Amino acid sequence: MSSPIDKGLRERQLSRGFMYPRAMPVKKGDRVMIVRGEGKSKSATAISLVDRKARKVYVEGFTYFKSDGTELQRPIDASNLVIINPDWSDIRRRKILNRINESVDWTDDVISDLEAAEDEYEAENVEPSEEKADESVDEEVTEEKADESEGEEVTEKEASEETDYSKMSVAELKVLLKEKKLPVSGKKADLIDRLQGDSK
Repeated sequence: MSSPIDKGLRERQLSRGFMYPRAMPVKKGDRVMIVRGEGKSKSATAISLVDRKARKVYVEGFTYFKSDGTELQRPIDASNLVIINPDWSDIRRRKILNRINESVDWTDDVISDLEAAEDEYEAENVEPSEEKADESVDEEVTEEKADESEGEEVTEKEASEETDYSKMSVAELKVLLKEKKLPVSGKKADLIDRLQGDSK
């Protein structure tokens, strides 16, 4: 269940004197990019779960909806991911670096330096996540919709006060009832009563 490490990150760390493996096992907390398959994007997300039995990885923000409306995380193969910012908090994982870089003494300062360089690389080369960009657009849209809805509410109230349901045909009354999600069965007088009761 290994994923390749981003080539640019490996080259940058090599220029700083650290060798990275070409690929390594994925772990919860790694920042990855989906480079193949349905969720392909240029933004980095964190791994939320690694299912070793099913050999699948679950990435934050990569979800689907069931027919009953529940949202579930979508499984993805580790081979479709590229590790853009590995998590080095696990001591066993640091042993991977020890095998490759025998001359380096892995103190906490060296590791924090390494992680800072990875964060810097991610900020330079990865686009911001689509959710964060969408939030600012959504705020503007909701403000515009709020202004429009205030005007619509006034016109709907005026329209309901002015509407004379007795002059409408039964078919027109049924269309209005369907729009308001009310029952459409009964005589014309019943339909008018329902519409007038709903508008009050």
